[in-house]
Amino acid sequence: MKGRRVIAVFIVSIAILAPGLDAQQATVALGILPFTDAKGKALEDGAAAAELSAVFARYRFIRQVERSRLDEIMKEVELGMTGLVDEGSAVKAGKVRGIEIMVFGVSAATGVSARAVHAETGRVIASATVASAGEVRVLGERLAFDIETYLARENVRRLRNDSPSIATEFWVERKGGGRLVPGKANTLKIGNSVVFRFRSNRDGYLTIVDIQPGGDVVVLYPNEFSKDNRVVAGTLYSVPSESDTFEVSVSEPAGTDTVVAFFTQRKAEWLDRSKLEGEGFWTVKGPGRFAAARGLSITATGLKKDEWESAVIEIEVGR
Repeated sequence: MKGRRVIAVFIVSIAILAPGLDAQQATVALGILPFTDAKGKALEDGAAAAELSAVFARYRFIRQVERSRLDEIMKEVELGMTGLVDEGSAVKAGKVRGIEIMVFGVSAATGVSARAVHAETGRVIASATVASAGEVRVLGERLAFDIETYLARENVRRLRNDSPSIATEFWVERKGGGRLVPGKANTLKIGNSVVFRFRSNRDGYLTIVDIQPGGDVVVLYPNEFSKDNRVVAGTLYSVPSESDTFEVSVSEPAGTDTVVAFFTQRKAEWLDRSKLEGEGFWTVKGPGRFAAARGLSITATGLKKDEWESAVIEIEVGR
């Protein structure tokens, strides 16, 4: 609409189900196996793994497992006299020992790389590459950032509840036509303008939360433009509304976005407002994203099952 400001909604691209992570856990058990060469043979020099461990030690949400447990795993997964490491077996062995994330690294003439694998699903949740062994600190910071983003997203996505007495409708409308709803294969293109719509059969409060591509936890509603998130039963609400002076549009990068709407019969502070920043939409940036998402979980567990409901919309964004 002419004269309106356009607010870009950035899309994040992590969509992995993690049944092994508890909704309220404060840390994740992580193990770093010895780095290998390009052929998969374990290196005798443990400098790279040691430096990576020192980087992870700075992050409170990472709980590194004891060296003795990792040594036990290495004895199981090294293939005889070859020294080659069987990563699939390592992940399984780590899972049995309570390790939730396994980190595998490769140090070669072409650079140093590492991958973080979620033991429950066997899926890679973070990866990074640097040009040389002198940049392992950067490698670790990139991995830690992506791991925290993954954990924050999963805590938000798993907060699902269907109250027998609450019926909340939540959907996204693409300007020009098209409705995106929970439980369906939804698509948008970069540049599309969208409107969030919702209504409930009960009076209460509604909050919309998203996670952006840099891992930021974002509160889309309420916001600086609409601070009162009270809902009157049977009334249709729109974000933005016809009277708002802004629009919401989809921006880079392409990927999978998860938007969650929480309806509560009594007011619930899903996120600590004092820890949010930004104008327009409130955001938790950088360190603290996992803690913020965990805070959402704690709020949910403090509510009775019949007092709240959630709706999750997954959107695949393309160019």
